[in-house]
Amino acid sequence: MSFDLVRVTAQLVTGEITWSLHYEPSCDSTQDLAREAASGGAAPGWTVTTDLQNRGRGRHGRSWTAPVGKALLFSTVLQPPVDVVPLLPLLAAVTVAGGVELSTGAAPELKWPNDVLLNGKKLAGILLERPPGSSLILGVGLNANQSATELPEGATSLAVELGHPVEREALMAAILNDLGNAYERADREGVDWILPGWRSRTAMLGKPVTFRRDGVLVRGLAEDVGADGALLVRTADGTRLSIVAGDVELVRPD
Repeated sequence: MSFDLVRVTAQLVTGEITWSLHYEPSCDSTQDLAREAASGGAAPGWTVTTDLQNRGRGRHGRSWTAPVGKALLFSTVLQPPVDVVPLLPLLAAVTVAGGVELSTGAAPELKWPNDVLLNGKKLAGILLERPPGSSLILGVGLNANQSATELPEGATSLAVELGHPVEREALMAAILNDLGNAYERADREGVDWILPGWRSRTAMLGKPVTFRRDGVLVRGLAEDVGADGALLVRTADGTRLSIVAGDVELVRPD
């Protein structure tokens, strides 16, 4: 079933961001379309969604695929306040999780920096790109209605976890509304609430993790997130490392 922008628009709340919604039945990547729009002067809130991405991508250039019409796939042009930019990966994850919870009742957890998990499996990925100029492009790929056999290993969907399909339009509206509210709160209060908001939705702090540094696999305990959004990890010898980029994996209990 193709995506219905009218149903999204009807559920959007008017606020600081004026959402301008666009739909393409299929495209190479919503990120590319949003980048083109931004380079052409599109205002913050310009958003495109699709039913099929032929060359969808995740972090570190990985491919992101989903069957036609089953996932929620969208990218939006943003121009956040300067102090929000370093924390935008965390803030985006908080708003995606908040929108999911508001529209479906499912309560996702967050994995640094911006993976959204449900029952320990990946539900959504978030990609932030910074093209030339003042805009940032936020891309969201969320597994909505895929069956278990349509998902890669380690992933899940809302339909699998809830036992019934969900309406992608309501999901998108809830996420955009949460993002708009977060924007306004950051303008009003500054950014001090973002880290506590992220911490409240993560289960990884205090847990053993692994990551690669200079090609070497390092193990430690995830202790906290820093004011710059970095993950703070304590290694066995007591060193506290600040991780600003890369993949961090939770160590599964045997």
